[in-house]
Amino acid sequence: MPDLEQSETAAPGLPVAMSAAAPRPSLARSAPNAAFVSQLLAARDRQAPQRARRAVTPEGAAGAYGRGARMGERRMPMGYRKTLLV
Repeated sequence: MPDLEQSETAAPGLPVAMSAAAPRPSLARSAPNAAFVSQLLAARDRQAPQRARRAVTPEGAAGAYGRGARMGERRMPMGYRKTLLV
């Protein structure tokens, strides 16, 4: 019965529980927001979104791009170097 004795002993280097595990805390701390629940139900039933989408004309969209192009301060993406290291 050496196999039985060996299986009952703790293996060296492995963690050992010193006390009983505490019960897990509940994730349901408060009632969910009604708007969030309605979005979940609409997504489940594949219904259209309940809020009105912005309807922008093509001229309005082109104007927004034009205003962005005329901005005085140009920003480089993060991590992009403007100077060359030689």
